[in-house]
Amino acid sequence: MNKSKKSIFLVLGTAVSIGSFADVKITSPNGSEVVFSHKKQGDNIDSNAWGKIYFIHGTQRLDLSRDDRYYTEDGSSKVSPSGEYLKITSIAGDYVAMDDGTKKYTDRAYCSVIDMKSGCVVSDWDGEVCGYDWEKGKDVLSESPDGHGDKFYFLSFRPKMNESIDPLSSYNLYDVNNLLRCDAPNNKNINEYQKLMKENTISKRNVSVEIVNYLNLLKISLTLDSKTPLYTSPSDNDKKRDI
Repeated sequence: MNKSKKSIFLVLGTAVSIGSFADVKITSPNGSEVVFSHKKQGDNIDSNAWGKIYFIHGTQRLDLSRDDRYYTEDGSSKVSPSGEYLKITSIAGDYVAMDDGTKKYTDRAYCSVIDMKSGCVVSDWDGEVCGYDWEKGKDVLSESPDGHGDKFYFLSFRPKMNESIDPLSSYNLYDVNNLLRCDAPNNKNINEYQKLMKENTISKRNVSVEIVNYLNLLKISLTLDSKTPLYTSPSDNDKKRDI
């Protein structure tokens, strides 16, 4: 065992360090976790940088990472007052060719909110609102913790199948998987998901699995809703109960 490695756990925004280079775990009151993994180091990379983030709930483990970003965690990733959402920061950077033939490294910080019930990345943005924090006692991102100043209504950006405006064929696998987490197949969007499965070949398998899961749950629900009377004898007057 390498005794130089230590474990770091972050529970509801409070870090307890038992080491370096090990994963960082943020736990919600509902028992779900977001784990920062694959420690990154090197030129132009922030300290406390991680290449992967995973959402864990029960036996479910989902990779929420973007290939073109790394993730930072220095205590700034905060769970909302109810524990239902987590705000995190990611960095996208690359070298840009200059007019004189040299290359300059530039990067941009993004802020995302993760639904701690499903792993849905509800919103992903950059700019001034990245400095906003959770309002005291509310699941609201505000310019000021006391509620004064501007607010950012992140829930309005939650991906919805029926509100997609881009061609279905243009969706990458990351966006499709996130859409499935944010707005799972149901009786209102099933037709659009069937169109997505036909028009977007790279996501066909993942979408078809979720459609089948929805249909199986629907079948179970219909079976339970169909109450069958039980009788203690052949007489209609001896009906005992419904199941």
